[in-house]
Amino acid sequence: MRGIAQCKSHTRRPHAQTASMSSPLVLETLQKFRLIIGAVRQHSRAIEAACGVGGAQVWMLATIADTPDITVSQLSQALSVHVSTASNLLDKLARAGLVDRLRGEEDRRVVRLRLTEKGREIVARAPRPLTGLIVDALEKLPEASLLRLDED
Repeated sequence: MRGIAQCKSHTRRPHAQTASMSSPLVLETLQKFRLIIGAVRQHSRAIEAACGVGGAQVWMLATIADTPDITVSQLSQALSVHVSTASNLLDKLARAGLVDRLRGEEDRRVVRLRLTEKGREIVARAPRPLTGLIVDALEKLPEASLLRLDED
């Protein structure tokens, strides 16, 4: 209820600009964002329907498939997520029998990752792109465009 009350009080304040007064460029950009978000949702549903796991997990499985014996920290860097986030996702994948965690012989603290046969089957049937639509689209942009996005 607190959130609703805050929202109601927020809506009573005069806005500097309402949707009806937004510039055409703002509205066109908003429409493009909605298209992107819709496409991402549709792709995520397709991945989940085909694989039984979410898009982030498929991306993780694909990364492990491309780099057998990758460590958890290397995986978190490859996915641009915190190590604890990668570890939590890996817990789910390991419980589902999709990933094997192998302790190092020399240093038991080092954990290397490999897909199980079941994990490889999921990667094989997953809709492409395995990294998700946004990462795939960003990878196709010229470096100058990426730099401009980063600066803005």
